[in-house]
Amino acid sequence: MQIVFDHVTKRFPEGGIGLEKVSFEIQKGEFVFIIGESGAGKSTLLRLLTRQTQVTSGNIYVENQSVKRLNRKTVPYFRRQFGIMDKEVGLLDYMDLYHNVELALIATEQPEASIRPKVLKALSIMGLKGKEDHLPIEVSIGERARAMLARAIVTNPSILVLDEPTANLDSGLAWDIMTLVSNINRAGVTVLMVSHSKDLVNVMQKRVLTLVAGALVSDEKSGGYNSKAMDIFMYRKVMRRRYGSGYDVREPMDKKSFLGSS
Repeated sequence: MQIVFDHVTKRFPEGGIGLEKVSFEIQKGEFVFIIGESGAGKSTLLRLLTRQTQVTSGNIYVENQSVKRLNRKTVPYFRRQFGIMDKEVGLLDYMDLYHNVELALIATEQPEASIRPKVLKALSIMGLKGKEDHLPIEVSIGERARAMLARAIVTNPSILVLDEPTANLDSGLAWDIMTLVSNINRAGVTVLMVSHSKDLVNVMQKRVLTLVAGALVSDEKSGGYNSKAMDIFMYRKVMRRRYGSGYDVREPMDKKSFLGSS
């Protein structure tokens, strides 16, 4: 297996729970959606996978390498196998698209002679040929999203990690991004994608992991958006399992005290 989560728990210093005893395996080349309400643990899962934060207990393995055992010197090299598109890490406004994409190659210490052809190829794949010297403000929101995806794939990663790549896009632009991501996946790249879009998840019919309050409650190999798994009854079931049968189901709304980050 390319990725293994083995009873992974993440607790935050203030007492919140990001993930609790989450286990699953992903084969090379799979396309996996991660869904759940805000605060369910989706982004936490991605940050743990890429070692942006550390597990509290359990372990994660990528290509049989223990993520927990990585030290400060090896983490940057470990991360080179990932392409990351994070809705919170946008393009730099003062740099044109070429130099925004180039940053990923500079960060991974690519040979200088290979940088320009790789940047131009990534932008071309994303349909941005001829717009290399445009600032982000000079292109459309859809083109900015494609530039961010170009930055994620320019290092030729084996695993693509996408946190809400279609956020703030209309349905047509969102589908454009999904078509590009599907093409990348068909080329053999493993894709993990967080999404709130029911329509996209339902149309794609890929594997779907559903998180509720940090717990993995559903793993469907080829399914759609599992609203039933995320309803209040599943939420209460998770809470009772975590805190005991005495958990007061009439007081379910103070979620921030135990959910932590999404």
